[in-house]
Amino acid sequence: MNICKTVLEYIEGYPKDEPIFIEDIKKYVIEKCKYEEVESVKKNINVILNRLKNEGIIKAEYKGVYYKPIYTIFGEMGLDTSKLRKLKYLEDRDGNIKGYIIGAKLFNMLGLTTLVPNVTDIVTNECKYHKQYDKRLRTYITKPKIKITNENYRYLQFIDILENRDNIYIEAENANEILYSIIEECKLDFEKILKYIRETNSKNVLNKLLVLAR
Repeated sequence: MNICKTVLEYIEGYPKDEPIFIEDIKKYVIEKCKYEEVESVKKNINVILNRLKNEGIIKAEYKGVYYKPIYTIFGEMGLDTSKLRKLKYLEDRDGNIKGYIIGAKLFNMLGLTTLVPNVTDIVTNECKYHKQYDKRLRTYITKPKIKITNENYRYLQFIDILENRDNIYIEAENANEILYSIIEECKLDFEKILKYIRETNSKNVLNKLLVLAR
């Protein structure tokens, strides 16, 4: 099967304003066409994508990420960065959780503070070092203490909330009620919270948890 035709087939299957990752394109082409010369195919795909970009069929918004532009009477609409942030750091297209929001952004979302931060803090499996800054997405990413999964991310996020509680200005008078409601709404098991506290070595969280449970 023709590589260019397969690349176009993949791109045409995406709605406009949706991030298209180059690694996903390469994986699709290699698997569909059953190519053995992987490195050669990847180089050809890079050339094809560069040509499609020059022709205006796709746009390169971010390193390794493309999208099909939307044109309106007001001009071209840029890529929705919230979609890109989600797919890059929080959850893949198959629904596998690989990260979660922490810090002031999360506290604002929970109603604990009215502060609206300029950046988003995320703990993610995609961070290979201790902490990095994604300037394009205005996002700080942090390497998790243990690998994040669909089963544990709610617990790890809750532990981070307790751990950061003294570092972020909380305005809500019913902060304890809000935090306890997270346990109920997410159906967090107390034994599992303790388990992940031990696994992440978050000893300073234990006393905060016990106070909350009283």
